[in-house]
Amino acid sequence: MNKSINTSILWGIIYVSVIAVIAYFLDKFFPNTILDSLGAVTLAIIIGIALGNTPWIPSSFEAGVKFSEKKILAAAIALMGLQLNITQLGELGLAIIPVIVIMMAVSISIGIFLGPKMGVRKNFGALLGIGNAVCGSSAIAALAPLVTDKKEEIGISVGVVNLLGTVGLFILPPLAIALQLDDANSGLLTGGSLQAVGHAVAAGLSVSPEAGEIATLIKMGRVLMLGPAVIILGLVFGKGQSENGKKAKVNLPGFIIVFTVLMLLNSFVDLPKEFLSTVKTIDKWLLIIAMAAIGNRILFKDLKAQGPKALLLGIIIFIFQLAFLLGYIYLI
Repeated sequence: MNKSINTSILWGIIYVSVIAVIAYFLDKFFPNTILDSLGAVTLAIIIGIALGNTPWIPSSFEAGVKFSEKKILAAAIALMGLQLNITQLGELGLAIIPVIVIMMAVSISIGIFLGPKMGVRKNFGALLGIGNAVCGSSAIAALAPLVTDKKEEIGISVGVVNLLGTVGLFILPPLAIALQLDDANSGLLTGGSLQAVGHAVAAGLSVSPEAGEIATLIKMGRVLMLGPAVIILGLVFGKGQSENGKKAKVNLPGFIIVFTVLMLLNSFVDLPKEFLSTVKTIDKWLLIIAMAAIGNRILFKDLKAQGPKALLLGIIIFIFQLAFLLGYIYLI
């Protein structure tokens, strides 16, 4: 019996890994196309959705798919800690840190409080908020296990923030140039609003090399807030009700603890660059595999019910971020 279960898990992992490989190569070998702008993570979700809604996928893969969306995703999140260094915050300057924190807090709050008024669950709104505010799909992946078991919400959230980031990549550099922003403010606008690291850096570099450097620094400051943001939101949403009506005990997931420990380790220990580079590559693959698994369990009927509302909420959050940053640039 155990052998049969293990075999099912293995085949399911192989299945989503194949999807991940396809997504990676589509992203890698079609530069300067829509496939390249979407990125491997979003492509993995799209391919997973396409296959998961067909009758061709054997039910025996289900155990491995579930394993990938839970265990492999948890491992990917934990390893993200080795890509962050809290000492980078000092390079941002003390004045800009509160600006980033306030913008992120309000963005997440908009998702949580405005979402239900638009027909989007509070938990779903939190995913959209943190995805826009912090670092796109990685932030959604980190928060998702703590706030929802609805795979369609995870997939839609990742799709929405990546779509907005892709659109912003092409819109923000011309906007910065049209507004005659200097390099510092151009870097603040792109690095402070775009969701994925790649989008933020590319948009900044589209203005100038100097703007690209500042955008990278600002964006990494947002990424460094991932740990605290996920822990706080995890504690907030973890205050559910037990069967007897009393508040359930909040247990911080192990992968968040590992994430925090690894981030501190990378911040205060000089780890070999080759090691960190290898971990980054492994982590990228684990995240793509996990997203392929999540996509495989998303049904079209769920996308039809929630997609338009989620997109509208994501747009509202994104517009707020742009307005907030432009207000800071012009008024302060």
